Amino acid sequence: MAQNPNIEIEFYETSLKTPINSINSKDGAYLRQTLKQKIGRASVLVCLIGNATASSEWVEWGILTAKELGKGLCGVRLKDSQGRTPQVLRAVGAPVADWDMGQIVAAIECAAARRC
Repeated sequence: MAQNPNIEIEFYETSLKTPINSINSKDGAYLRQTLKQKIGRASVLVCLIGNATASSEWVEWGILTAKELGKGLCGVRLKDSQGRTPQVLRAVGAPVADWDMGQIVAAIECAAARRC
């Protein structure tokens, strides 16, 4: 989307380019701290929904952390995914888009407008 000249959207992309060194953190505290910092820099958390997304504790933690930080929340169902939407995403009333550029942009804009 960031490279598409027909879409007006600004990204501060914070995906993990290198793995987080969590070897010394058996309880996940270091990983949580590092991810919370990245979530804190975003306006909207976009949850990509794949076949196993709903069963991930980390996905639930990330969504709840973003909500706690007042971030916008939305989901995007990956193309051909049959996985269910995470319960926590439904519970907060986040918009969920299919793999369609118009729907994705609309979901992100809605999430940005609903930040609290």
